[in-house]
Amino acid sequence: MYCHVDADAFFASVLQRKDPRLRGKPLLALGAGGGIVIAASYPAKRKGVKTGMRLQDAKKLCPDAIALLSDFTEACRASEQIETILQAQTAAVEQMSVDEWFLDLRELVGGIPADLALWAKNVQHTISSSVGIGMSVGIAETKLLAKMASEYRKPAGITIVVEKSLHTAYCILRTAFLKDRPVASIPGIGRARQVHAASLNWQTALDFACTEEKTFVHLFGRPGKDLQQELRGIPVASVVRESAPPKSVSRGRSFRCTRERADVFSMVVRHVSVCTLRMREQHLACRHLTLWVRDAAFRYADAHVRLPRPMDTEDTLLPYVRHCFARLWKHMNGCTQAGVALCNLLPAGPAQYSLFEEPENADRSESVQKTLDTVRARFGRDSIMRATGLQRKSSRSSLPNTFGHIGTTRD
Repeated sequence: MYCHVDADAFFASVLQRKDPRLRGKPLLALGAGGGIVIAASYPAKRKGVKTGMRLQDAKKLCPDAIALLSDFTEACRASEQIETILQAQTAAVEQMSVDEWFLDLRELVGGIPADLALWAKNVQHTISSSVGIGMSVGIAETKLLAKMASEYRKPAGITIVVEKSLHTAYCILRTAFLKDRPVASIPGIGRARQVHAASLNWQTALDFACTEEKTFVHLFGRPGKDLQQELRGIPVASVVRESAPPKSVSRGRSFRCTRERADVFSMVVRHVSVCTLRMREQHLACRHLTLWVRDAAFRYADAHVRLPRPMDTEDTLLPYVRHCFARLWKHMNGCTQAGVALCNLLPAGPAQYSLFEEPENADRSESVQKTLDTVRARFGRDSIMRATGLQRKSSRSSLPNTFGHIGTTRD
């Protein structure tokens, strides 16, 4: 049996635990830049506000909502506290994101609890009283079903999906559960798969589970087969205790619409600095770089470049960043988001010299980067930055600073 523990309206709940006066009120937790809702309290959700919605659209649905920038430092602190509590239950804990975890209940002391509902209630109470964050718990035979179950009775819900017998009011038969869940509720079902499902008149998760395997594999390939097996209660994925090295490192920020090229590029340079630092902390180098932007109409555009060799210094990456940015900016009429991703990460080995580059230049780039790493490790990642990463001074900036605040030129 697997358990999925999911924080309710996490970033909004974090703001409420900092200021209890916000509890019970319609609250919008905004991303860095203040333009997008990344979490909404349940009074706001009842008015139709959804995660990912633009602030101006959310305000139309819920005019009395309180909108605040999320506190990411406090969110990380709360996440660590929750994980500590879960690890006290079992070492078989896998963190999927800042606000959700999987547990393998077979690894609990004494094995799978005889009363799963009571165990789930105790976990909820411990986290709520110690951390001040509400949690929803889903328990099932597979990780996929457990994740779907945790969404079933939010907030603060407990759902146990079983195959045959019903023990408590928290239990629901797997067939009935899948019949009650729409296709869109299945994790991993993107827009393309939803189109296929609609064309075949698959309305529920049960339709997916009962489809002939040959048809499913033909449409969705091996990942689709694994998904179907998990829906049928056959475990394919297990809890991963030690996380593998990341395949990519990315960073993006949203902000009020601006047409100032220098301001947007300065933010991109800061993204590169942060991503490079994260990458080097794990002794990795990248072979692929992606830059994306979003325009005033919230349309995305991106540029990709495959690097000639693994790179792990800002000096070597920035020429490619400039090239990608120049390609994208030509078609931009106002910008509301910019981001960078360093992809196809590999273990960083000895410096590789290019036939078209002096070895002294490569050595100098590595030396400079090591100095930057040392300074940032000691005084913080924003203690030193490149001149191109400095935001242009103006009476009121439309771009967020390091902490996500707008209206100041300090970074």
